Amino acid sequence: MLKYPVYAISVPLIAFTLLFFLLTPSNKAYGQLGDLGDLFEGGREDAQLLFTEYLKPFASGFGAGVNAGWVDRARTHRVLGFHVKVNFSAAIVPDVDRSFMVNEIGLGTLEVTQGGPETPTFSGSSSGNARLGYSQHGLVLADFRMPPGTGFRYIMTPMVQAGIGLPKDTDIMVRFIPPVSFLDYGKMYLYGLGIKHELNQWIPSGQFLPLTFSLMAGYTSFGSSAGLNARPTDFDSQNDRDPQNLGGPGSPTWDDQEILFSTDAWTINLIVGKSLPVLSVYGGLGVEGSRTQVSVEGNFPYYSPVFDDGEPRRELNKFTDPLDVSFDGSNRLRAMAGLRISLPLLTFNVDYTHADYAIVTAGLGVSLR
Repeated sequence: MLKYPVYAISVPLIAFTLLFFLLTPSNKAYGQLGDLGDLFEGGREDAQLLFTEYLKPFASGFGAGVNAGWVDRARTHRVLGFHVKVNFSAAIVPDVDRSFMVNEIGLGTLEVTQGGPETPTFSGSSSGNARLGYSQHGLVLADFRMPPGTGFRYIMTPMVQAGIGLPKDTDIMVRFIPPVSFLDYGKMYLYGLGIKHELNQWIPSGQFLPLTFSLMAGYTSFGSSAGLNARPTDFDSQNDRDPQNLGGPGSPTWDDQEILFSTDAWTINLIVGKSLPVLSVYGGLGVEGSRTQVSVEGNFPYYSPVFDDGEPRRELNKFTDPLDVSFDGSNRLRAMAGLRISLPLLTFNVDYTHADYAIVTAGLGVSLR
């Protein structure tokens, strides 16, 4: 009696594990995020501008990715029919969002000191990043290199999804990544709720139409975190002033740095498709939106100039919890097309979504009724 439910859960979870660890470049990606703490050397305002430009593809890509993969056919399950599957979406970052011009974003204090002015975003080149800094009274108060990109233009979003059929040709769907710690970089989670409803029952003689029409809506929330590693630049305990006893690079003052991400995304789509015993084709038009919140917490060092007996010196200071910004996803209208292959219990589907950030989604799972 229990072999189908156990099989239904185990196959997608095994697939999810393989996809997550083999195909997602998370080690390198979170390594890039760890370098972002240096951006506060130039002050909060400049750091916010740099964070916004650098992380734009990261935020927009996740916003697009979590809205994908909700459907793999237009039909709904029969009552108490179900599916359990793993989805893996790859949002494709357009060329325009893979780099930005540092001298065109309105920096108030920092200026390019080496390389640039073009520098990679999160999804840009892994080399060629600009060095920024500023000086006052002959003192170097900020000097850092912008984080390189990952060199990978795809923002990956894996997840597990399940659905069950209800009366009136309606499916309820849930999707999730359980809260997990990933390597040494932090934690992530994902959960979502969706509904799909067949429309043919409301169309006169709709049961005789050669195509199935459905309306679906979904909401997804994703969160992750990563540690940061900003330390005082060239701290000189003999010449730099430290009235708050913050300490140099090895001080525990700087050990609590963290960057937190949360993305909330929604989508509504009209789906049309044709289901055959083995092959199903489907497509749809819809709208979507997303918002990503980025918060930076902990203590971050910066220098300010002071005069000691008429001589300029650097004074070590700190920002605490210095950043809280939001990004609206760039996707609005979307068009999607795909196909599904159905074998006994097992299903495989792949589809393509055309939007500002195009998305390719593949799914592997178990479906019954």
